[in-house]
Amino acid sequence: MKAQRQISLEILRILCMLFIVAGHIGGRSGIESFSSFATIAPHAVNCFVLISGYFLINSRFKAERILRTAFETIFYTFTITIILLLCGKANLMDVAKSIMPFAPTKFSYWFVNKYLAVILLSPFINRVCCSLSKKQYQILIGSLLLIGSTLFLIFPFGELFGNGFSLLWMTTIYITGGYLKLNTPKFGYWGLSILILLAAYNLCNIYLNDVVQLHYNSLITYSLAIATFMWFKTQEVSSSGIIARITMFIAPHVFAAYLIHEQGLIRIYIVDILNKFNGYIPTMLYLYLFSVLVIVLSAIIDKGRIIIFKYLGVDSLINKISSRLNKLYEE
Repeated sequence: MKAQRQISLEILRILCMLFIVAGHIGGRSGIESFSSFATIAPHAVNCFVLISGYFLINSRFKAERILRTAFETIFYTFTITIILLLCGKANLMDVAKSIMPFAPTKFSYWFVNKYLAVILLSPFINRVCCSLSKKQYQILIGSLLLIGSTLFLIFPFGELFGNGFSLLWMTTIYITGGYLKLNTPKFGYWGLSILILLAAYNLCNIYLNDVVQLHYNSLITYSLAIATFMWFKTQEVSSSGIIARITMFIAPHVFAAYLIHEQGLIRIYIVDILNKFNGYIPTMLYLYLFSVLVIVLSAIIDKGRIIIFKYLGVDSLINKISSRLNKLYEE
């Protein structure tokens, strides 16, 4: 059952990335506005962090997670920029900036920066959370939601202490994922909850957009992420079928899909490619098929990146640095 549930969560990760890619590309393109359609995945980013919190809350700290994420980010920002430079689509200043994707430039990824910060703090977060009683844990989450989430314009205080892109909010989601691991809620209607919350989100988006806040740190979006995560967690997926094989081919590389399609320069050309072929099939179907193609191609590219890292000794360097940092954290 453990393997089955893990596969279902890997499927969730792939679906979340599909909606993220479609949202980014569709939002920047000239195709029909998403506001005219029912939104089906406003909580995809939250689900990603929930999964991390769920698996890492009681695990040992591994500096490799931070270093590998950092090296992968630098690899894609720099390599893509070099390719575009050779094609006459970038300049030397772009190349210089692309080496520092964690600085506030057009090559910066807000999610990567916040995610790395949470993982860096995770040993201390984990130690605190694992020492709490169930009631104390609930009070902690409630306090974080009070100061970090939004619902209406004046309550709670999410826009005062941060927003859906803030480190505070990502930490809140991580801690919530840990709670779901250590204190699994006994509730049997996660699927129904998803439908109700999606309906509530879209009704608010259409009719109460000036009153109800629907960012990542919205209480509706937060609850929807929890319901979706728990529903997928309880699903049984065979570990030997075609679905499992496709999942395990793509799932380890979904982060690469994010890094590639959101790279500071390539995002413009991806939209151009999308618009050139738009109109041959229904718009929304085309958008999602195009997003699937982006994810599959990114997975193939990332498999090549793994070979390059191994050949250049990047993996060995990461392992050496990680072993020293792990000892420091253990001490």
